[in-house]
Amino acid sequence: MLAVVALLWPLGAVAGERGGEPPRGREPERGREPLTPEQLAERQKQMKANLERQTEFVTNMAKGFEARRDELKAMAAKETIPVAPPSPQLLGSRDARGGSAAAARMAMLRRGPDPRGGPGREGAPAAPGTFDVPTTEELKKAIAKAADAYTAALPVLEEQKKAIETELKQLEAGGQPDPATGRERMAAARDLMTKGAKAQAAAGDAEAELQLLLAKAWLGVAKEKVTGDEAKAGAAKALEALDKFLALKAQLDELEGKIEQQATALQEGLGQVLPALAPRGREGRGEPPERGERR
Repeated sequence: MLAVVALLWPLGAVAGERGGEPPRGREPERGREPLTPEQLAERQKQMKANLERQTEFVTNMAKGFEARRDELKAMAAKETIPVAPPSPQLLGSRDARGGSAAAARMAMLRRGPDPRGGPGREGAPAAPGTFDVPTTEELKKAIAKAADAYTAALPVLEEQKKAIETELKQLEAGGQPDPATGRERMAAARDLMTKGAKAQAAAGDAEAELQLLLAKAWLGVAKEKVTGDEAKAGAAKALEALDKFLALKAQLDELEGKIEQQATALQEGLGQVLPALAPRGREGRGEPPERGERR
């Protein structure tokens, strides 16, 4: 998603090349021929297609987030939840680590009919090995946290969509923004990209946490339902490993928070020390060193 509004930025520069004239306040670049009308038309056509693709992407992302939010709310109201078997690669996948990738993948799966019948989808055929697990208080909290994260991301996606549509309309109208307006739009686009990345990362983190807890609940049921000593031993081993993984993950999150605090303190301390080491000026702060003299 960091690329969603990246195409908003170069529009001002291209607009300035209309008719072979540079934007106001800029000199023509030496050795660079102005674009011909045909070249300019082709470039505008490509930019329009890119912006249209970006609009479609953000629209689908928002639909997926909204569908997943509604799905989570329905899950929270049930006493039991049908949960499909977790992937053997669950702990090593990007989805288990959370972040924007996990949220985007879930959104793309939920934006329309899922041919694979994802877990929890109404009317979808249950995958082999799907068990009904009780909706414990721990699961309800994780479900509510994920639903809130998806809900919080929706207004940001709407902002991104409107920003892209505004650029698309301006491109179609053939307007030529002045450089100051272009710089303001670039700054706004960067802020919007940062907001979008944070919102999607929060949704992905909450989704990953929920998926791990669902896997734990599924293993708890599977341990009692499977037959055969080997299968029972495997379920117990997997459940023990997941419990340890969750405990270590909590410790890691705490350590990362402490590391961030110390990194901030380091930056603040250096910000106080380094200015004191800078050469003093002439105005009442001492004379600068003579040539050849060590500072």
